[in-house]
Amino acid sequence: MIELNKINPIGIGTYKLDLENKDKTLQSLLYSVNKGQNFMSTSLLYDNCNVVDFLCDFFKQVNKDNIFLTCHLEPYIEKKEDVEKQLEEYLKRMNINYVDALQVHISYASKIPLLETYEEISKLVEKGKIRYISASNTSFEELKEIQKYFKLYSFEGVYNLECKYYENVGLIDFCKANNIKFVCYQALRRNNIAKMNYPFLVELANKYNKTQNQILLNWMIKEKALNTIIKTNTIQNIDSNLQSLDFTLENEDIELLNNFQDKRFNSIEIDWKNQGGITIDKLASQFKIN
Repeated sequence: MIELNKINPIGIGTYKLDLENKDKTLQSLLYSVNKGQNFMSTSLLYDNCNVVDFLCDFFKQVNKDNIFLTCHLEPYIEKKEDVEKQLEEYLKRMNINYVDALQVHISYASKIPLLETYEEISKLVEKGKIRYISASNTSFEELKEIQKYFKLYSFEGVYNLECKYYENVGLIDFCKANNIKFVCYQALRRNNIAKMNYPFLVELANKYNKTQNQILLNWMIKEKALNTIIKTNTIQNIDSNLQSLDFTLENEDIELLNNFQDKRFNSIEIDWKNQGGITIDKLASQFKIN
């Protein structure tokens, strides 16, 4: 089984994998692994279970012990038994014996008290079906309550140059203080940040002879000490992502990145109970460029 200190900080995203070109996508995933990427996050919700089913072919060619796999518990958990039932579906569909981390994808997915759901997750650790307990898309208060009773390995949350919600409220500092690895999704906002062509970011890309996305990944991983999840279907983009770590930003440039954010995101009130507003998982999808 993979050791925690051996996990590549650039994780393999599986949301919206190209399943119309399965052979090409599979080869890209295998290329990622050969290049050292060994963290993967997935969900039964992705393409109505088709992504998880596709990963069964992936694990026919890649030893599960060489991949740190995080899976999400999805809406709705209506009774305690649903936790193990969902995990078993992951194991069956991917034809594997265990997952490395299991987490509630978003708080409202659990219709029973969240701590009761995490108690069931902890039982699965005892059974050897999962290795670690993780969390995702909770409020800061919910995370602190979970951490009070259960040792968490990681927290998966939105974070990027423009949208720094979890940093602003202190959750990222809390994770670092409690040895919880923060894993960023929408780290590049699906290329929307680069599309903005912020003058200072364009200048940094030119200064270091890198792409804007490489600047952003370098900053988040090397300077902010965060992990990322990036989905790509092409070998060219895989190489580009991995090359984002082969240079060092100067302190003055780090400060530029640290101090920037798009205040429009800060004006959004998060709907934690899914009552028709913008939930935390939809936050970074706002203000897209067509």
